[in-house]
Amino acid sequence: MTFHSSVDTMPSGGFKAATATATGARIVIVDDDPGVRELLTEFLVENGFGAEAVANGAALRDRLERRDCDLIVLDIMMPGEDGLSILRSLMHVEDGPGIIMFSAISGEIDRVVALEMGADDYILKPSSPREIMARIRSVLRRRAATAARGGAVGIGHAPTPPTDCFGFAGWTFDARRRKLTAPDGAIVAVTETEYRMLAIFLRDPQIVHSRENLADLTGRDSPGCNDRTIDVHVSRLRRKLAVNGGDEIIRTVRNRGYLFLPRVEARDA
Repeated sequence: MTFHSSVDTMPSGGFKAATATATGARIVIVDDDPGVRELLTEFLVENGFGAEAVANGAALRDRLERRDCDLIVLDIMMPGEDGLSILRSLMHVEDGPGIIMFSAISGEIDRVVALEMGADDYILKPSSPREIMARIRSVLRRRAATAARGGAVGIGHAPTPPTDCFGFAGWTFDARRRKLTAPDGAIVAVTETEYRMLAIFLRDPQIVHSRENLADLTGRDSPGCNDRTIDVHVSRLRRKLAVNGGDEIIRTVRNRGYLFLPRVEARDA
């Protein structure tokens, strides 16, 4: 099942409330296409979510002023204020909702920009409501796990401040320039998947990342990136970081995933 256009009785810019279950997560769909709003809202409600839809950023802000939500599915290409501008404004909200970008734009740079700005996931149109629901559940699981950890996993969780440049164990990683510099000053080349994976570790270090979550966050549409090959990508990245027999940086946690060990600090680019 893919999205198609249909008549929507919701006023432009308004929201269409759906009956939420007592335990269903509260989802808001932001899309200027009435067919997308109607189909996805109905599908999510049928599957136990409390779902609503709005047509633009102004309607979303009005909705959030009246009550919060758990996750937003946000279209990028909308007339007037686009999805990236809305995403940027939401990044200033403390303990804000999860955000999944939804777009027909398939270019790598657009996906990377959205993810680096703080989006939890990026879904290409057209996608089936079932796939979107699976991505929503995955993001909600990750956010719930992060909220529940509270420093109780192995060593204390120490999230890094928002930045594009990181320092760890003598290394420097400039995410904007995609530049990884070894302790001896040498530039180490990384693949696209290794770049995304390292960015994930550095933005959320000292916690266990499952293989499934790493596959989700690095992008399942990336060449060679899926649950079965995450181990290979981690092994290659680990070898590149193992300079001169230095300290262990990425530890395998049996039956759970991978733990990035060093403390991470913000650096000036």
